[in-house]
Amino acid sequence: MQIRLALMILALIFLSCAHRELQLPESTPLPLNASQVNIIRESRFFGFGLPLTVMFDDAIICSLQAGEYVTFAVEPGFHSLGLSESTFTVLFAQKQKYYFLINTSHNRFGFEIERIDDRIGNYLISIATVVE
Repeated sequence: MQIRLALMILALIFLSCAHRELQLPESTPLPLNASQVNIIRESRFFGFGLPLTVMFDDAIICSLQAGEYVTFAVEPGFHSLGLSESTFTVLFAQKQKYYFLINTSHNRFGFEIERIDDRIGNYLISIATVVE
C-alpha cells in the first residue's frame, strides 16, 4: 500500500513539473482591433496535479494546472474555446477583454469553463501564476 501511494505521489509530481509549451493561435491580430482572452484555472485541491488541456479554434494552446492562467490576443469574430472534453463558440468583439474560469463541476468530466465578470477575473489573475 505504501509503495502504491509513493508511486502515485511521484506521478503527480512528474505531471506537475512536465514541460508545457504555450502554443497560441498562429495569426497575430492587429493590436488596435484585438480582443484579449484570459483563461484562469481555479486553485482548488480537487484535480490539483492534473493539467487540463485548453483548446482554441480546435487546437491545443496550453495545459493549465490549478492556480494558473493564460492571456492572449485574438482577431474579433467567432472562435471556439474550451477544454479538450468540451468546447463552445464565443463572439469576441474588438478591443474587449474576456475572462473565463475553469472550475470543478458535477458533470462526468469534473471540470467546466465559463465566462466570468471582469472584476472577478482581474482578482483571480492577481493571485494566479501566468503560463508563458
